[in-house]
Amino acid sequence: MKELLMRPYLLLMLMSVSAYAGTYDYSYLPLGKAQESNATTADPFMYGDFEKIIRFKALLFDGKTLSADSKEYLGTIAKTVGEYKARGQKVGVTIIGHTQALTDDPNENAIKSHVYAEKVVSWFSRGLDRNTSERISEGYAKKVQALLADQDVDKNLTSLEYRGGQDEAFSDATSEGRDLSNRVMVTLYVYAPEEIDSDSDGVLDSQDACPETPKGVAVDTKGCPFDTDGDGVNDYLDQCPGTPISFNVDAVGCPLKATLQLNFATNSYLIDTGLQSKVAVFAEFLKKNSQYKIEISGYTDSIGSDMYNLTLSFLRANAVRKALINEGIDPMRLNATGLGKSSPIGNNQTAEGRHANRRIEVKLYYYYEK
Repeated sequence: MKELLMRPYLLLMLMSVSAYAGTYDYSYLPLGKAQESNATTADPFMYGDFEKIIRFKALLFDGKTLSADSKEYLGTIAKTVGEYKARGQKVGVTIIGHTQALTDDPNENAIKSHVYAEKVVSWFSRGLDRNTSERISEGYAKKVQALLADQDVDKNLTSLEYRGGQDEAFSDATSEGRDLSNRVMVTLYVYAPEEIDSDSDGVLDSQDACPETPKGVAVDTKGCPFDTDGDGVNDYLDQCPGTPISFNVDAVGCPLKATLQLNFATNSYLIDTGLQSKVAVFAEFLKKNSQYKIEISGYTDSIGSDMYNLTLSFLRANAVRKALINEGIDPMRLNATGLGKSSPIGNNQTAEGRHANRRIEVKLYYYYEK
C-alpha cells in the first residue's frame, strides 16, 4: 500500500528533472556572495564588448573529485583559450562553482506528518547549509582554475565565482539530479578588437587608409595627408607648394624640369585668351617659390627663313615674360630666348605637328636668393 502511495511522488520528481535540463550558467558577478577576480576591471563580463562568447559544457564533480570525462574535457577548454591568445586577441575566462541545492529551508520540517511524507523529506535532508555549499563550490572553482593553469591558461585571465547551491542544473528530487548540480561552468569571452587611432590623426585605424601619418599632420577623412597641388608629395613634405599640375617634381615636391607650354597661331606671338589662365597659375607658383629663376624658350615650325623664325620665337618667349611680369613676378627672375625652328616636338609635315612646334617652354633651372 505504501509503495502505491509513493508512485505519484516518484513520477513527479522524475518529471521535474527534465524541467531543469536546459538551464545554463552566465556570469553572476553582481550577485555572487563569494567572488574572486584577477581581471583588470571589477566587472569585466557584464558590460564588455565581445566578439564571441563560448560557454563550455559543465565540468562535473563526484564529491571533491573532478570526473574523468571532465578532466579530459579541460584539455579542449585550454586549447580553445590558447588558440585565441595565439591570434593576439584579448580574452577573459569565468570559472563558476556550483553545488546541489541547499537543505537548510525551515519549511521542510512542516510536512513531517505521515510516514510516506517523512520518506520524501529524507531525500532532501542532506544537511547542506549555505556556508558549506559556498565553501564546496569555492573548492570546485579553484580546483578547475589550478588544473587549467597546469595547461597554460594564465590565472590572470580568470575570474572565479562561488555560487553554492543557488543555481541548480537539474531538479534535486533524485540523487542523479543532485549530482549533476555539483559542477563548474567555464565560459570564454573573446573581446572585440579595440577601436584605436594609433597615429592620433583623428581617424580610427579601421578606417585609416594611411595609418602611419606623423603626429600633427592634417589629414582628410580617410586619414591621409593632403596633397593640395596634386604633385604626389604630401603638403607636410612639399617644399614647393602649388606646383602646377603635370610638373615633374623631386622627393620634396620641387620641379625637376618645370615646363609651362603654350602654343601659338601661325606667324603670331600673341598669347591666346584661353591660355592666360595657365600663365596666371604658373605666376602663383613662382610667387610661392621665390628660390627659382626661369628660362623662357620660344620655338617655331619649319616654315620661313631661319632668321625670321629666330625673331618670331624670341617675340613669343618675351610675350610670356611680359605676361608674367604683369602677374607680379620680378623681371630679374625671368629670361627670354628664341630658339627658332630647332628641337621640334611634332612632325613639320603635318598641320598638327607644326601647331605643336609653335610653342614656348618655361623651365626652372636656377636657384634665386630669397
